[in-house]
Amino acid sequence: MRYRQIADELRDLIATGAYPPGSTLPSQAELLATFNTSTATLASATRILSDEGLISRNVVRGRLVVQDLRPVYVDLALAIPPGNGQGPWQTACQRAGRTGTMHATSVTRVPADRDVAQALQISIGTTVVRRDRRAALDDQDVMLDTAYYPLAVVEDTPVAGTSTVVGGVWAALIAAGILDPVTARVRELIGSRTATKDEVEALRLRAGASVLTAERVTRDGEARPVELLHRVANERRVRFKADNMPLTQLP
Repeated sequence: MRYRQIADELRDLIATGAYPPGSTLPSQAELLATFNTSTATLASATRILSDEGLISRNVVRGRLVVQDLRPVYVDLALAIPPGNGQGPWQTACQRAGRTGTMHATSVTRVPADRDVAQALQISIGTTVVRRDRRAALDDQDVMLDTAYYPLAVVEDTPVAGTSTVVGGVWAALIAAGILDPVTARVRELIGSRTATKDEVEALRLRAGASVLTAERVTRDGEARPVELLHRVANERRVRFKADNMPLTQLP
């Protein structure tokens, strides 16, 4: 369809820097002339880019403004951020000069299914705390987290509560004496796949877009799993990295 072609062309121009972050797109009249199209078709094209978070309308100037699409790099080696009340995501955004928030959307107690039970090394049906969270970048959701914790381990900690855990879950588990940052170990598996319909809607992606995935298991000093995290991220807005990792010798 013509409006999708126009959206693709504008998206490419934004990606290549023809319209850098903070700049305005040409006026409606200029865009209509450039693409030789109708007002309705142009509106449909720009609506796609707006839904994707690429552009927004400046109320004062009445022009379409290109959003800052620089990705935020989440450092997998960053276990505990500085003691400023911010979690790893907020810290990563701050280091990138951006505004990031992490908020809990749902905290429930559910029986562990087979996969969760296997990852946490507990019996199927054991009660776990499930925390669903959304990470936002500049007020747009860019990452979805679903984490599981054995209730018997976290019952008397903020992790079992219904509010966002200030400073991050790891910091709360360390404060509760459940994790020791010296002896705790983390396994992180990184991948990618096509976004599901729900993820397309939640992250404002195009149908068929790819997402980054991560599965993390955190173990205490006795190798007991205390956290299983499934993470899905908009691959254009979030990157995973590992900085300053020590060299280790294989056994």
